[in-house]
Amino acid sequence: MTAANRITVTVERGSEVVRLHGDVDHVNADQVEREVLTATRAAASVVVDLSAVTFLDSAGLRCLDRLVAAFTKRQAQVRVVAPEDGVVRFTLDLIGFLPETLASTLDEALRGLGH
Repeated sequence: MTAANRITVTVERGSEVVRLHGDVDHVNADQVEREVLTATRAAASVVVDLSAVTFLDSAGLRCLDRLVAAFTKRQAQVRVVAPEDGVVRFTLDLIGFLPETLASTLDEALRGLGH
């Protein structure tokens, strides 16, 4: 599966919502990062939804960190959705990943962006 098959982008309540699917790992993390940045280049606010991510290794974590940094650098608001009971959320909590960006649901993330 290509990174393109792992990424869907929609607009919801004025924000670009990027849904990642499947594994984000050393095999595809660089491509995922490029495609997300390309798809959201003009976005003023972005939600990265990891609800359908089944595996996130260290390359996936670096990808996520670089995405958040890129959005922040261009002054786009950003939130990351990772359900409380998911493996990805456990990993993000374990490493202390930017708690101010995390949300448990898409609705919570969009509310956090002021929508």
